Amino acid sequence: MQKIETMNLKFIIRKNRIANGLVPIQMQITIDGERIFFSTSQKIEIESWEEKTGRAVGKTPKIKVLNELLDKMSVDAHRAFNEMKHLGEEISGESLRRKLLGEEKYSRKKIYEVTQVYNSHTSKLIGIDLTKHTWERYKAYAQKLADFIKLKFKSDDLYIHQLKYNFILEYDFYLKTEVQLHQNTIVKYIQYLNRVMDFAVNHEWADKNIFQNYKVSIKESKREYLTQAELDRIMNKEIKLPRLSEVRDCFVFCCYTGYAYRDAATLTPEHIDIGINGRQWIYTSRVKNDNISNVPLLEPALEIIERYKKHPICINKNRLLPMKSNQKLNAYLKELADICDIHKPLTMHIARHTFATTVLLANGVSMEATSKMLGHSSIKTTQIYGKIVESRVGAEMDKLSEKLFSSNKVENSKQDIKKAE
Repeated sequence: MQKIETMNLKFIIRKNRIANGLVPIQMQITIDGERIFFSTSQKIEIESWEEKTGRAVGKTPKIKVLNELLDKMSVDAHRAFNEMKHLGEEISGESLRRKLLGEEKYSRKKIYEVTQVYNSHTSKLIGIDLTKHTWERYKAYAQKLADFIKLKFKSDDLYIHQLKYNFILEYDFYLKTEVQLHQNTIVKYIQYLNRVMDFAVNHEWADKNIFQNYKVSIKESKREYLTQAELDRIMNKEIKLPRLSEVRDCFVFCCYTGYAYRDAATLTPEHIDIGINGRQWIYTSRVKNDNISNVPLLEPALEIIERYKKHPICINKNRLLPMKSNQKLNAYLKELADICDIHKPLTMHIARHTFATTVLLANGVSMEATSKMLGHSSIKTTQIYGKIVESRVGAEMDKLSEKLFSSNKVENSKQDIKKAE
């Protein structure tokens, strides 16, 4: 499309439309050879009009007010034209006409403004397709976008039509450098921005999502877990401090059930029932995504539940375990790691990873069953743990190969000595 640089404007009268001695005044605008006319809703006597200047002549208050009105209309038209140029909008006689008549003021939206509309819209899905925790993150995503716009563009918001593809490139860079977010967290921020843009397109506030082809790759993070020997060391450690003993039991419970902190902290006796195999199960859904996460209770978990049945916190709050805050638990787990000689960053979430790898997959439980118990939305998430177990099996096989090879080498050496004798 040819780039439009200039606009010509003047006021004219329509002599052929005279009525009661008055003729209508029109604004004539020429854009790239296209001429359009706007009614000013004003009329004047022919003899009071100067065609060369495009203004009324005379010194009466009425003439003065009319010329001031025409001047204002001229300023408004030039301002609208320059704004459309600045925003990179397609300029035509028709688009300028709509803008001057105010027909576009309801359809033009700004990006941060749309995030607020989107968040308000999705808030109605809390408890249906969305958890409150996820929706709270939407508010954080929107605020970070506003922070970026203010820092980069010195503005509170930007019209969607102002956005170029490099906006998302610079936003990604900002999240990495200024905010220093992890790569996988940045993925969520970019996904949110794309959802907002799709929302704008669906509501006809944007022609298309110019960011839809921008992809941020997920970085496969290292998932720490405890080996069976490390887990046994924690379970068998004699701990005299009740505070630390309770923390150890809550951690071990999660190692044998796979529940994340938020899930374990809300478990009640009512969540336990007899399963199809005649064993006790926990029947619940994950707080994070509301996915079903039903788990048969193994002996260590059953013993821990029994141990705390009469604990004051469990009785008063109707809970299975006396769970402290996640922050306190993780702080105490550092103490537990020290006294148990564990050299890994012990956190409540490492318990979930231990359940998936050491307790389930390493003992032959299928990927599908593991995925169900963990409450994963996709088995692809569970396959990450499968890779961990696979690498561990590979390492153990390497040791076995080395052992066998060394054994054969020794045997061959003995045979060679006998032959030499």
